[in-house]
Amino acid sequence: MLKGGFHEVLEHSHVVHRSTCRFGHPSRLSRPVKEFYISIAETAHQFYPGGPKVQAWAFNGQVPGPTLRVTEGDLVRVHFTNKHYTNHTLHFHGLNVPNEMDGVAYGHLHHLEVPPGETHTYEFIADPPGTHMYHCHVNSPTHIDMGMVGVIIVEPKDKQREPKVDKEEVLLLDDWYINDNGDQEPMAHPAMIHLANYFTVNGKSFPAVEPIKLIQGETVRVRMINVGYQAHSMHLHGHSFVVTHKDGHPVKTPQEQDTIRIGPGERYDLVFTATNPGLWLFHCHVVPHVTNDGAYPGGLLIPVVTEARQSAALEGHTH
Repeated sequence: MLKGGFHEVLEHSHVVHRSTCRFGHPSRLSRPVKEFYISIAETAHQFYPGGPKVQAWAFNGQVPGPTLRVTEGDLVRVHFTNKHYTNHTLHFHGLNVPNEMDGVAYGHLHHLEVPPGETHTYEFIADPPGTHMYHCHVNSPTHIDMGMVGVIIVEPKDKQREPKVDKEEVLLLDDWYINDNGDQEPMAHPAMIHLANYFTVNGKSFPAVEPIKLIQGETVRVRMINVGYQAHSMHLHGHSFVVTHKDGHPVKTPQEQDTIRIGPGERYDLVFTATNPGLWLFHCHVVPHVTNDGAYPGGLLIPVVTEARQSAALEGHTH
């Protein structure tokens, strides 16, 4: 569902046979290298046809930014070019990276801000595995709210504990404030957080949200990330799901449920099997979050379309 990936970020993969990493640690010898090229610039973005248009600050011209996918233990290099008019950084939320690669340019690390027209390379070992995200960490309340967000997935080396699924979907939840003049205002002040009047899944509000399409009997893994400023209570109709991971880490006791609360910055991995053919909904049960500026339906509403297997459909017809 979430667009992006290797080709859209010009990802290159190769193996280092001797250390070319700036940290020079022996553990970085002979390990695969994944390289990505990401830029930031203003981009026109629309939540749904006929909806408001905003001038988002977008990675590689898209909101959210492209999904980066690597494997645990890879040496990751992200070449970040600032084509915007103000300073930015990249922060890899959930990953264990060296201090100077964390994108936090405060105090003695102020020099890590990337000025307009310059390129900075972030380099780190992919760890821990799981569902994570990246975003700007300069004046974060404004820059994140302008669209500077993306997903990074670290696949585990040992996949024995991974759920066996047929499909995978990535859902990045966000919230926005569009004022009475039709302009986006960053919710940079605490008092503004509850002014949010548009809510998006992968940058789109219903009816533009892409449906999850399944065939009866298929099992899907949903990687859900909340990059916005409000918590959401996501409820699935017609099915229950199993929570397998929290913030990238496997949960000790997987829990079966049909509703989950996801707070800002959190990530959950959910797995369910499409047992019931039909059109179902996966939506926020903070019901105003399922509107577009108060107009229902909209916002965080994801159709789940399950097609009956042909054999099952024929069997039902004969009876």
